[in-house]
Amino acid sequence: MRLLTVAAAVAALLVPAAPAFAGDPTMPLWQVSAGMRCTGYSVVQGTTISSFNVDVLDVAGGEATAGARILIGVSGPAVDATGIGPGFSGSPIYCPDGAGTNRVIGAISESINEYGGKAALATPIDAIIGTPVDVPGRTNATASRATKGGAAGAGVSRGALSPRMKAALASAKPIVAPMSVSGLTPSVANALTTASAKAGRPVLAVPPGPLGTFAPQTLQPGSAVAVGYSTGDVRTSSVGTVTYVDGDRVWVFGHQLEGVGRRALLLQDAYVFRIVNNPLALGQIGTTYKLASSGHDLGTISSDGLNGVAGRTGALPHTVPVQVIARDLDTNGMLAVNTSAADEAAVDLPSGGSWTSFVAPLAVSSAASGLLGSVPARLTGEMCARIAIQQITKPVRFCNRYVSVSAAQADDGTQLNAVLSGAANDLAGAISTIDAYTGTPPNVTGINVLIKVRRGADQAFIRSIKLPARVRAGQKVRARVSLQRVRGGTLVRNYTFRVPADAARGSQRFRFIGQDADAGDDGLTTIIIGDDDERDEGGDPGPRNLKELEAQLKATERFDGVTVRVGRSRAEAFRDDEFRISGTADATTRVTR
Repeated sequence: MRLLTVAAAVAALLVPAAPAFAGDPTMPLWQVSAGMRCTGYSVVQGTTISSFNVDVLDVAGGEATAGARILIGVSGPAVDATGIGPGFSGSPIYCPDGAGTNRVIGAISESINEYGGKAALATPIDAIIGTPVDVPGRTNATASRATKGGAAGAGVSRGALSPRMKAALASAKPIVAPMSVSGLTPSVANALTTASAKAGRPVLAVPPGPLGTFAPQTLQPGSAVAVGYSTGDVRTSSVGTVTYVDGDRVWVFGHQLEGVGRRALLLQDAYVFRIVNNPLALGQIGTTYKLASSGHDLGTISSDGLNGVAGRTGALPHTVPVQVIARDLDTNGMLAVNTSAADEAAVDLPSGGSWTSFVAPLAVSSAASGLLGSVPARLTGEMCARIAIQQITKPVRFCNRYVSVSAAQADDGTQLNAVLSGAANDLAGAISTIDAYTGTPPNVTGINVLIKVRRGADQAFIRSIKLPARVRAGQKVRARVSLQRVRGGTLVRNYTFRVPADAARGSQRFRFIGQDADAGDDGLTTIIIGDDDERDEGGDPGPRNLKELEAQLKATERFDGVTVRVGRSRAEAFRDDEFRISGTADATTRVTR
């Protein structure tokens, strides 16, 4: 098992111990029946838990395809105006038993697409708390299958389902909140939500939290809760409601997050700004939902089952600290963004990739655009990244320069400047290379990024090149280059380059080829859904050893200067540190041995 870094271990010790609550009494599904008058609990504003009426309308049990579910109707001041939607999932339902004792029967979990959002399905409590908090390694699939067909329908025998219940089960879908992201600049947030919608993975840009702060919450049934993928200046999470607490163990949502078994995500409290009323299901989210943001880090989400998500308060999961420093070369201004991404490498990257590869690029784009206060079309930047890996002696570094001359819309519909999107995608690609490592997962201990930007496109086009009358193959020679600055004057510079060693003898035409400005065609789509390039039929094995991993990370650095082509030979020629040289030019000289 991966050991926590010293910093993470200290942080875990600083988390206040939660009160050891004993779990509330529960009611098995066979005791639940239509006509029961019950009470639901959830947060509709701030952190205060509100109550509302819940009527049990019907019960289904033993369905092999859908599992047992409780059809409910809600009413009361807390929900009359809006109904329920994403953010309410996990809201516990308490019903009195024959002796008058309130018992938990389950939690709101699935929408049935009924106008007004006053009816929904609830997952029985036995199915929810049947989700194991501690999931054994390499048995995730077995654990998930057991949850799906386990306690939910055990011992339950129902008659024919009512037409309403059949319709509800047929149209049911989990009330899953879209991923909420806070801490991004408006331009980056807009680009992200646009790209996410096109990819079919909605992301909701939310405020970072209430003005000032709010006190850390003691999680209890009905509390607003977040499953966090990152924390700090850039926060990403899914928000819902706490269903059940037993000691340090916490169950939330009443449905799967992704249903992938073992997890290592952040358990956080949350702040609800308001319920966004959307009974007509218009817009990107398409339903009434809670506008909420994640708050304090309180523990670890360790299990993601089909009927619930579970974890413990106390120790925090391992996270990868990411620091981005943006510098404005025009004003000498500086802006730092610090965030930490949940590291699920030790549990085999259950989402298919690391959250660092999603969060770190967003931090880069947001830091640069936040520093500039805008995203001009013409921009020049340079990003240098430093990735520290425990198993590699020295941090791996790479630098790239980016030049943007227009704000042409990217293929994914976003308008993010090519400098910002290019830097973000390069960093995402480097981290994805680490994810693809086939050996024992390397431990990323930190990522530091410096991005320097200046307004205007530092670009010049080649007008002509003069070479010596005679050159030797393999010799370093001087080229006299006439350049036209973009939106500037002309200039002449001398550059030294090496004649290709295999250049043929005799009179030869040397073609010099520059690099155009960056297009930024990928926008943010690559960050969200990954690279969809076709792969070899045998699969991509990824880096085979740490040396190869280090080499591939360093290969993220690209040569953005001028190349020279002589016959079939092609080589790097020269580069200017002040501007990107674009265009082409030919020069003829005699090559000797």
